[in-house]
Amino acid sequence: MNVGPFSLPVPPLIFFISVMVSLFAGWLFRRNRANVDGAVFGSVLTGLVVARLSFVLRYVPAYKDDWVKMLDFRDHGFDLVPGLVAGGCVAGWFFLRRRSMRIPLLAAVVAGAVVWSSATVVVSLSRQPANVPVVSLLNIDGVRQSLAKGDGRPTVVNLWATWCPPCQAEMPVLAEAQAGTPNLHIVFVNQGETRDVVSSYLDSHDLHIKNALLDPGLAVARAVSATAYPTTLFYDAQGRLLSAHLGQFSRASFAQAIEQFYPDIALNTGQ
Repeated sequence: MNVGPFSLPVPPLIFFISVMVSLFAGWLFRRNRANVDGAVFGSVLTGLVVARLSFVLRYVPAYKDDWVKMLDFRDHGFDLVPGLVAGGCVAGWFFLRRRSMRIPLLAAVVAGAVVWSSATVVVSLSRQPANVPVVSLLNIDGVRQSLAKGDGRPTVVNLWATWCPPCQAEMPVLAEAQAGTPNLHIVFVNQGETRDVVSSYLDSHDLHIKNALLDPGLAVARAVSATAYPTTLFYDAQGRLLSAHLGQFSRASFAQAIEQFYPDIALNTGQ
């Protein structure tokens, strides 16, 4: 989903809707005017803080150049299990200590959990199995090139544009990953811009990347049903789609993605 030059990924939207449903269920089942809003917000906030802290601690070396980025949660770097445990503990404390809250709080937790898990499953099942698009494009040097090499390496395709702020922010991270991970085929596919614009941007930002392809007609975006940038697609060595990520990567969250989809590939993040 696009909001101006920015993109809104689906998981945060599902999470937001789940919290709203949870609050509504708590209000609907309240007794003796017992308000569970504070308990719900306290549980959610604690869960988010702990999930973020757990993620940051796992990838501390990836933040060595800019510690402030530890606070930038826009990279979606959260550890689910620690967050759920922490949030559940807070909700459990309110449940045990506040008798009047028990029924509305239980309703809020169950409603939120059902909406979140159901929506996540539906979104996951709605994604059709796909392969790397059979598309050949001109690279920045004017040579025609396919997206996949077909050399047994997994492929990561990044759709980007020079006018896109999240694309600009993550480009150095992906360029660094490409330079440090030769057994992973990373392709940068610019969407809708000319060779001069792309070359000028890369030169002015001192970005030295391989596999910089030009897609002025948005052929790749249409093939993968991408509607916002940056979109990053992860394919296995056989060219089968493993996951599609909408939004900006940080050094830490990209390292997490590589660990998840390609456990045999080591990404150098300074760890």
